[in-house]
Amino acid sequence: MTGRLGRPRGSPPRQPSGRAPGLLARRSRGARSVAGQVFALMAVIVVLLITAAALALVFQERYGTQRDARHRSLAAAEAFAHAPGLPAALKSANPTAELQPLAEAARQAAGVDFIAVMTPDGLRYTDSRPELIGKRATGDLSRAVAGHPFTEVFKGSPSDAVRAVVPVRDAHGKVIGLVGTGIEIDTVSHTVAGQLPLLLGAAAGALLLGTGGAALVSRRLSRQTRGLGATDMARMNEHHEAVLHAVREGVLIIG
Repeated sequence: MTGRLGRPRGSPPRQPSGRAPGLLARRSRGARSVAGQVFALMAVIVVLLITAAALALVFQERYGTQRDARHRSLAAAEAFAHAPGLPAALKSANPTAELQPLAEAARQAAGVDFIAVMTPDGLRYTDSRPELIGKRATGDLSRAVAGHPFTEVFKGSPSDAVRAVVPVRDAHGKVIGLVGTGIEIDTVSHTVAGQLPLLLGAAAGALLLGTGGAALVSRRLSRQTRGLGATDMARMNEHHEAVLHAVREGVLIIG
């Protein structure tokens, strides 16, 4: 007598071939679990995102500090250029003697690194470095000579700086001098460096939270997958399918 599948009645159902359950229960040597792979991927993503965010914050802080330096320099230059008595002092016999003490006081009050009062062709009457008095300023001053205040990131002697140059006019509107103020790039860099501990601390805290969350997800996934790797899970699935196939054959034979 034969069953529905053409097999003799009473013959035992075909057993799943190949892998024994004991072999499926063991993880492949050197294989990383699915949970471990997920944790590694999430950790890499967290590190990349936080690193990118930290770099963006550093650049933003530097840009903001430089922008603030421009505003402060321009405000200080305009205030000093429009100070009462400045045109008369420029036309006096000794402009340096009259203006140097006033320029230093204004510099300290404004929080800038230098205030230089100059002739239209750039000859310094005052400067925070006395050795520069009487020497010509470097850089292009033509815009201020033409009557247009400007700010720039100046690179050159005596030092790189964020500076502003404003024209000084007499009662008739003629440009009779220039006022240059600025904040040195080293000062800007030190200001940014002072913010780095806070930024790095925030980045480290975010990194700990991110990796902690990834570890929790990985731990839960590890419990659900019983620590198996992708290959082990594929083998287990094949084994289960083989068992189900054998059971179906047995049911058909008995039926």
